[in-house]
Amino acid sequence: MAEDMLRFAGDFPVPRLDDWRAAVEATLKGAPFDKKMVHRTLDGLTVKGLYTEDDWPGADDPTGFPGAAPFTRGPRPHGRPDGWDIRQAHGDPDPVRTNRAILTDLERGVTSILLTLDAAGRAGLDSDAAPAALAGRGGVMVSTVDDLDRLLEGVYLDLAPIALDAGGQAVTAAALLVALWHRRGVADAAARGAFNADPIGTLAIDGRLEVPLDQALAELAELATHTARTWPGVTAVGVDSAAWHGAGATEAQDLAYTLATGVAYLRAMTAAGLDIDRALGQIAFTVAVGCDFPIAIAKLRAARTCWDRIGEACGGSPAARAMRLGARTADVMMTKRDPWVNMLRTTVACFAAAVGGADTITVAPFDAARGLPDEFARRIARNTQIILQEESSLNRVIDPAGGSYALERLTDDLAIAAWTLFQEVEAEGGIATALISGRIATAIDASWQARLKLLATRREPITGVSEFPNLAEPTLDRPAPDLAALRQAAAARLAAARRRAPDAAAGVPS
Repeated sequence: MAEDMLRFAGDFPVPRLDDWRAAVEATLKGAPFDKKMVHRTLDGLTVKGLYTEDDWPGADDPTGFPGAAPFTRGPRPHGRPDGWDIRQAHGDPDPVRTNRAILTDLERGVTSILLTLDAAGRAGLDSDAAPAALAGRGGVMVSTVDDLDRLLEGVYLDLAPIALDAGGQAVTAAALLVALWHRRGVADAAARGAFNADPIGTLAIDGRLEVPLDQALAELAELATHTARTWPGVTAVGVDSAAWHGAGATEAQDLAYTLATGVAYLRAMTAAGLDIDRALGQIAFTVAVGCDFPIAIAKLRAARTCWDRIGEACGGSPAARAMRLGARTADVMMTKRDPWVNMLRTTVACFAAAVGGADTITVAPFDAARGLPDEFARRIARNTQIILQEESSLNRVIDPAGGSYALERLTDDLAIAAWTLFQEVEAEGGIATALISGRIATAIDASWQARLKLLATRREPITGVSEFPNLAEPTLDRPAPDLAALRQAAAARLAAARRRAPDAAAGVPS
């Protein structure tokens, strides 16, 4: 009797999709259903208001199981019970302030650090030899092992992984980090980090490299070979989609060009003698995610699906084909006006990255578009991740998106769209050829122009800017660093280091 009383569903008719559509059309009062309840992305993907079992097969699900190919559902069968890697980016040119900020982050929940070198370091110039327009711009000023040692003073390098963003000087920056490991007595097996050599990404952003691309790829392969042989906890190669996404690429374009870049690096490494499994293991991907969270979730899952297919075609073993996938909140969605709304945007993007199964997540401080972030902004950025992980328990659910008709359909549609574009790039000679020819720039510009029209007509609203702006909002100012003083201090450090060379150059404590 009790069981019969609890069967509430039996008291209602079985709902049908046609009934739902009729009810919606009645509510719309003549407005076209396909315009109000169906959204089409710039990639041409259809996003519906309601999904049913007709949209995704329940039997013989092609996504398989977590921890198994094609890794759509994640690279580990048990999920991430210990949590994802909470990574914070640092690029303040002042090494003293940066060190203080790094220690605060690590003491309060951050688990790895991303160091961005300034424009001088990325160009291969010492701080005192670089033009004033380069020294201290866009990153931290590091020229010697001593500089890096001061920057990371108090950091346990065998516990906190250090990832580098050094542009075309990835090999040089890697040498500095290795020298610091040796100086600190960090064993090769205990070293943790990512060198992130990404010459194609640098070429896309800067428009040039300090050396020919073939030479840069050869150096990448040599670094990867040595890294695979020496430091099991380190990756040599990074593929960052920010070069494409930040320029205005659609999600499918972003994935396609990112995958094509990864393939170019696989070719370089295997041509240098590295076997395919070890080459696959040397690449760490970083994908930009925005605040359209269904698409962002689908994007990460589609990335793993496509990379598994590439790894399989290259002869990689199933275990080696599991993508090392990081996510970073997209710079392009951050606003200067009403920057506090960026807290909500980065929270949504972080949520999507966590649900999508990212291994590493980097959340931008809400004031990043206004200048160098302050302590409060960094605190909010790291606590966003900590709340989603420790209070919302997103890491304790294995593939939260699995089985969702909407997310599974969007994942598959986005994977197909990205794969089609990827094949076009490969058919025309690969990512380098497409980039140098201008084909990619033309395609991204067309996408960006289409989006600008949506922004201009508010069909793609921006809260706090084009929608619900606060005209009386006070300006949020972030003071610029005193670059002249920082350059003077850097010049003094470099002069001292040169006087005691070659010890300093060899990374030996002075």
